[in-house]
Amino acid sequence: MKNAEKVKFVSEVEMPQEHLQAKKPFRVERDERRRFVRLEISAPVSLKSVKDGLGNFSPEGSEFTYDGIILNISAGGLLVDLDQPIGESDVVLMRLILQEVETVDNVLGVVKRVEKDDHGYLVGIEFVSRENLKDMLSESEIELLNENIDGFEEKVHEVLSRYLYEDSPSGKGE
Repeated sequence: MKNAEKVKFVSEVEMPQEHLQAKKPFRVERDERRRFVRLEISAPVSLKSVKDGLGNFSPEGSEFTYDGIILNISAGGLLVDLDQPIGESDVVLMRLILQEVETVDNVLGVVKRVEKDDHGYLVGIEFVSRENLKDMLSESEIELLNENIDGFEEKVHEVLSRYLYEDSPSGKGE
């Protein structure tokens, strides 16, 4: 977030309709070469490691919190600007505050990439569900996870769907 060059795309989400608009305070970023949509935002995010690359497991998220800024978000993941490094493949628990309008707690994600630059770390995180965790956590670890993190994908889609709507073919919208 410290400079415009940091805005990169992390995850692609299939766009169901050609005519898609965003309600305030969000803005839809279009790329004609892609069939996907991302919301370019600047919003705080807090991450806690559930399981790191060393195998340390904390079902409620570790005590250490990584605070950063979301650079963009889609239904499949987000790009975050962090001051501290975090490990690739770490399973994280996130708290997202979207445009000071929506707070989404207990969102599970997997760190897909970490890139160091002059100002910090660009971190690509993919949203995952409990079912997707079977390759990363043991069955007993998944059972130890707090129940309120189940269904996070629906939470994110629900929030995004309140701000994305199909534009009518006439171009007038709702």
